[in-house]
Amino acid sequence: MDPLTKPRPGAGVASAEFRPTRYRPPGGSTRALLVRHGLQDAYRPHEDSANQGDPALAPGGQRQAQRLATRLSEAGVGVICTSPARRARETAEPLAHLLELRPIVMEELREVGLGEWEGGAVHRRLREKDPAWARVLKTERWDAIPGAESNEELHGRVARVLLEVRERFPGQVVAVFTHDGVIAAALALAARASSFAFASSDHGSISELVLESQGGWRVRSFNDTCHLRAREPREPREPRRR
Repeated sequence: MDPLTKPRPGAGVASAEFRPTRYRPPGGSTRALLVRHGLQDAYRPHEDSANQGDPALAPGGQRQAQRLATRLSEAGVGVICTSPARRARETAEPLAHLLELRPIVMEELREVGLGEWEGGAVHRRLREKDPAWARVLKTERWDAIPGAESNEELHGRVARVLLEVRERFPGQVVAVFTHDGVIAAALALAARASSFAFASSDHGSISELVLESQGGWRVRSFNDTCHLRAREPREPREPRRR
């Protein structure tokens, strides 16, 4: 009998104690910490640069990456996986340096394919309130954008890559540096929710998904940003001269 529910000596069933229990992942389960990359450089359509389609982190994103590293270095991370995108790899770098781990680049962690809106153009389209975006939100389908990846294609590759993570790293904590669309798809699959139920996680946020050894997926947290809320340290002021 479970000692937590065992009646006290001499007590009847009516006075037995039944204490709440905590969820504990089954042995061999994988904790996937889904990290959205830090804030990237702004899209500037007037600039003819190869970096427009694969932007680097902005200074604010670099600070987010440092804070993520501090937070995740205490989470028992033993494996780092990352999208091939520059902004994801740069977000993973500080943690990899702290833990002396080499990130594993996984192609299927890339962001949802946006067809005609690729190369950063999505930001201009959103600012201009392109009617196609209203259709995306109404239908919760990415392929409402011309040439974009379908929900089925996105969910299929996200499921494949997470199953690979579970099979390759059983019982480990894996930091997965990826994108908003991938995180939303992963959590929607786990929760059997609508496609956009977990959309729009913040840059530098952490969401936890437990990939149970018995096959189930459990959402444990979404859009955790407590590590980003601390104020930036202030520069010391010079003493006043009298």
